[in-house]
Amino acid sequence: MDKNTTLVLIGAFVLLIIGVSLIEPLSLEEQLRTQKVSVFNETVNIASLREAGGNVTELSNLTVYTQADWKQTDCPITSFAYRNQSGATMTSGTQYYFSAFDGKLQLISHESINNSIITNANTTAADYIYCDDDYINSGWGRTVLNLVPGFFALALLGASLLLFYYVMKKEGILNWNK
Repeated sequence: MDKNTTLVLIGAFVLLIIGVSLIEPLSLEEQLRTQKVSVFNETVNIASLREAGGNVTELSNLTVYTQADWKQTDCPITSFAYRNQSGATMTSGTQYYFSAFDGKLQLISHESINNSIITNANTTAADYIYCDDDYINSGWGRTVLNLVPGFFALALLGASLLLFYYVMKKEGILNWNK
């Protein structure tokens, strides 16, 4: 094996090792741009909404998650669920209203909400799914970005096979007629 063949072989191995080590970070970065963020059990403090008697004031407002302008129309909050301190799910339209566009939670003050919220505890919980600031909101953009790691792996495989084929051909390993 001559010096040139040895350098090509070493280069092929280095290319393969570097390429394989780059696939995971490339895939993770792509995943951050194409998947929505799920929030479970986020604490919502309702202390500022209470009257002197401990009841929630009428039509009290809180912001659960502040949506940027483009998110309000292109990617509103989905799968919103609101629970009281004991973990019981509260009823939308009866005990609270939630705006998926601007992330505002509005508690409705009446007997149902005040009976379900413990007077001396001020933490409730919310679950929802939202788009991160770097989220790609076009479907075709997410599809193209999802294909990048696969094509990168195929290009890496092709380049490695080509280099190994070159070395084997030059060394006569693939020459079966001799």
